[in-house]
Amino acid sequence: MVPEPLSSTTRVIADPGAELAEAFASLWVAVTRDGGAVGFPADAPEADIRALAARTVDDVRAGTLSMLVAGESSRLLGVVFLRPGAGPVVAHRAEMIRLMVRPDARGTGLATMLIDAAIRLAGDLGLDQLLASARGGTGLPGFYAARGWTEVGCFPAALRVGDELRDEHWLQFRIR
Repeated sequence: MVPEPLSSTTRVIADPGAELAEAFASLWVAVTRDGGAVGFPADAPEADIRALAARTVDDVRAGTLSMLVAGESSRLLGVVFLRPGAGPVVAHRAEMIRLMVRPDARGTGLATMLIDAAIRLAGDLGLDQLLASARGGTGLPGFYAARGWTEVGCFPAALRVGDELRDEHWLQFRIR
């Protein structure tokens, strides 16, 4: 049975409060434990995940990342970030990173909604393209391709997940 789509909206957060910062850290732990491809193996120490979550929130507050969320601060359903290109030759693009959806909300269209919101935000910011990476050995490269992204490269054996090496796929979405 396919879950019903969530009725949720996305919003940009410039200054995550303490409640949202905690909800984001908890989301990252839950997605990691469920095997999500979000930068950690499933058995990573929770303290390591929470430390990177805190640094990520600090980057949002400093304005070096844009944070888009779905759900409420007390019940965060999903999140994605944009990291603008640093420097004049890459200022026309951003990297979309850390797309996360609560494990119990998968299959509801929430990831697509977050990606669409990231594309809209990038367009509003005057960007021409988004980049994303996806862990090989998962359905993620195909997931992005089905949403109009083009694979532009593959870095073989770039990621170590436990004792296994995985490819890292790079994808691009042309906005303009």
